[in-house]
Amino acid sequence: MTNTEPKARILVLDDEERIRKILGLQLEREGYEVKLLEKGEEAIAELGNGQKYDLLISDIRMPGVTGMDVLDFAVEHIPLMPVVMLTGVVDIETAVKVMRSGAFDYLVKPVTRKELIPAVDKALAYGRLMSYNRRLELENRAYQEELEEQVQLRTHELSEALAKLRVVHIDTVRILSGSIEEKDPYIRGHSNRCRIMAHHLAEALGYSARQLDMFDFGSLLHDIGKIAIDSRILNKPAPLNPDEMKLVQTHPLVGERIVSKVSYFSEIVPMIRWHHERWDGTGYPDGLKKTEIPLSARILSIVDAFDAMTSDRAYRLALSTERALGIIRDESGLQFDPEIVEAFIREKTFELVLDSK
Repeated sequence: MTNTEPKARILVLDDEERIRKILGLQLEREGYEVKLLEKGEEAIAELGNGQKYDLLISDIRMPGVTGMDVLDFAVEHIPLMPVVMLTGVVDIETAVKVMRSGAFDYLVKPVTRKELIPAVDKALAYGRLMSYNRRLELENRAYQEELEEQVQLRTHELSEALAKLRVVHIDTVRILSGSIEEKDPYIRGHSNRCRIMAHHLAEALGYSARQLDMFDFGSLLHDIGKIAIDSRILNKPAPLNPDEMKLVQTHPLVGERIVSKVSYFSEIVPMIRWHHERWDGTGYPDGLKKTEIPLSARILSIVDAFDAMTSDRAYRLALSTERALGIIRDESGLQFDPEIVEAFIREKTFELVLDSK
């Protein structure tokens, strides 16, 4: 933070005095303004009285009003304030529950400074982006209402405002997409390659320019939910165990929750939630099958799978293009929509990214 920027205000809630003091000291050394509370009742009162905080860090298990109770209150009453939860054990079920309940991230105690500060920085950056987008949306909504009375006079100004809003959303997408790749170096460039292929395939299938814009946004953000998953799981150099796989499979739901906060991106929510559904109904998170799966998600599914197979991962080396195409053909009618498989191969969509890795 520069000297001209106001200090970010952080509320820390934990019933253990030692942990509160350690967290407070580490955060204050980074220049943040910190308030320490012991009880969930105090936190709800503090937030309910209109006190403004940029971030809440809360323990999960506390006597009386729990951290989950405080999280529920914050999500309902202060939706733009990110929340980072603390848990005393590596509890996959608890981690899944807090992410689904609206937490931005979670940390396992004891929390080291190396883990705490990057998590706080990411949460605060996310909160600033969401607040900025919300302000722009409110300004744009008020502007559009005014235009109803002055359509002819203000048409040019509206066009400029919408163009500016689109640029802001593009910048937001790039920031969020880049934050995923910083967390998992094995997917560096993955989202952009998916964007290139999905755009090409959707264009071949007759999508409009407006719809192609949404394909670009959806492709860049399809893995945004992975920002909430521990890097040690994402970069594990071995197959995931069932608990770890269950946590990874929450990323479409987390991504949906993040993106749905921005009304401009409402059209890409289906791509993000359902890009891991399968044609035969055995995918996740909802087990949709065949045409129950939106066409945009079916398109993204095949380019996502192709790029994943032909890229190095922590647990295996990349497959050859020929081997990956063979798997895609074999999975036609099982994992993938047969018509999309046919178009993907017919249009040689895969050739667009062969030299970019």
